[in-house]
Amino acid sequence: MKRPVLATATALVLATTTLSACGSPGSSAAPPAQAGTGSAVAAGPLPSQPGSITLGSADFPESEILAYLYADAFKAKGVQVKVHANIGERPVYTAALSDGSIGGVVDYSGAMLDYLNHGNPAHTPQDVYTQLQKAASAHGFAVSAYAPAQDVDTITVTRATATKYHLTTIADLQPVASKLALGAPAPFQTVSYGTKALAASYGVKFGRFVALQPSGSITQTALKNGTVDAADIFSTDPSISRDNFVTLTDPKSIFAAENVVPVFKNNALTQPMADAANAVSAQLTTDQLQSLDTAVAGGKDPATVAAAWVAAHGLG
Repeated sequence: MKRPVLATATALVLATTTLSACGSPGSSAAPPAQAGTGSAVAAGPLPSQPGSITLGSADFPESEILAYLYADAFKAKGVQVKVHANIGERPVYTAALSDGSIGGVVDYSGAMLDYLNHGNPAHTPQDVYTQLQKAASAHGFAVSAYAPAQDVDTITVTRATATKYHLTTIADLQPVASKLALGAPAPFQTVSYGTKALAASYGVKFGRFVALQPSGSITQTALKNGTVDAADIFSTDPSISRDNFVTLTDPKSIFAAENVVPVFKNNALTQPMADAANAVSAQLTTDQLQSLDTAVAGGKDPATVAAAWVAAHGLG
């Protein structure tokens, strides 16, 4: 289903819009969310000229892939685009967005919402997106439509650890977590869905926390070689199937929806950018994102992989 054209910059973030998925936005079989017709407070139309923008990315491969995906679609609309890849973690690239060093970044809805509005209780794709619109507006940002593609945080262990401790859900960790080390990016200790949520919702308190850089395969290697016993690994990570890791289910849903969503500095956005962003988001699924990740993990260049996807989907 086609998403409607975004009429105004303010509409992008202040619309009382209802996004309703025709299936689970996290499922590759689900159609993309459809934007409704709700009213908006308008400050005027987006600039009609393509304009120019620098898109940033976090310091891990999937984020770089996403930056190039949207950048290539922007170029097809006549936008002059630069990609500033591997800026750093969320605090770094959000600061760059605030000061105008970059004009946009492709992020994940739940994590960005928690960063902008810490402790927000929204969990479903639509609720998270609605709250993210409000939080983004308050910070001078705008969000375009979210993709069905999700990449959710997981607590993942090796097959040997799962077998040894009979682990299938996060709850199963409760009796044994004190013996184990958890590896994750440092912010996992402060975000609402991290170690605090593990303790509050499951009574899981790991004996040791090991702060790991999210770039490259540092976390996956640490889990595989036993430096840590459990790790925060994204659900689309190729290592899960490649290394036969076990992702523990999250029955209490401490991890919110993490739909792929472009975030822009308000004054950086033009109508051609909005059109291109929505066109990519309308087609990007979780399975496709995992395939792109796998290709890059196998040695292919993120920009090349992204360009092939954009061309294959008629967006280039």
